[in-house]
Amino acid sequence: MPRHHFRNVSFAVLALVAGALAAAPALMAQEAPAAPQQRPVSRPAAKPAAKPTQPIAQNQAAPSVGQPAAQNATLPNGASAINETYGDWTVDCRINNGQRLCVLIQSQGNSQTGQRVFAIELRSPKDGRTEGTILMPFGMKLENGAVLRLDDKDLGQGLRFSTCLAQGCLLPVSFPTVATDALKTGKALTVAALNLSNNEAVSFNVSLNGFAAAFERIAQIDK
Repeated sequence: MPRHHFRNVSFAVLALVAGALAAAPALMAQEAPAAPQQRPVSRPAAKPAAKPTQPIAQNQAAPSVGQPAAQNATLPNGASAINETYGDWTVDCRINNGQRLCVLIQSQGNSQTGQRVFAIELRSPKDGRTEGTILMPFGMKLENGAVLRLDDKDLGQGLRFSTCLAQGCLLPVSFPTVATDALKTGKALTVAALNLSNNEAVSFNVSLNGFAAAFERIAQIDK
């Protein structure tokens, strides 16, 4: 089934994600989940669309999920919002209740139903780590978690699902600087998990086209 990027000019903060991830440990330090036993059915990253991606959850009442700056924070040139596309990635920043909220987004959806089935969101780096969230579709074996591969090489020690929302199930991510540096020079990030019904691996390929520029931009904005 074809996949494509879904992008929408509206901005929302990951409010429900904040509560779900508050007690979750840094995922890159966890024990690796069982790797998919079947050959992954690759789902190639779609071509970029013309509009920015909409964040995973839609509630503007939780600024703690984005990387907040000090009260009365500002955006460059006095802007109230920034939405910029870099290759297959979108940088989206807003001022909410005096706090600056920025996310770096890429998502994929079903072109026939209009439903988003996969998304990855990263916040600006803080203290040598980049935190974020991956949205996976329902029907995965949650106890097995997911694995990441960067250009056919394992990245990190695997991820654990934290919770499921109306849009799908969430994988918190925590990348150290060495991982984001590798992403900047890579071509594709693959996220794979086991299908609950047939135990086969389902994978999503995340294009890294534009990632380096988008990552530098969000870090610059959110200094």
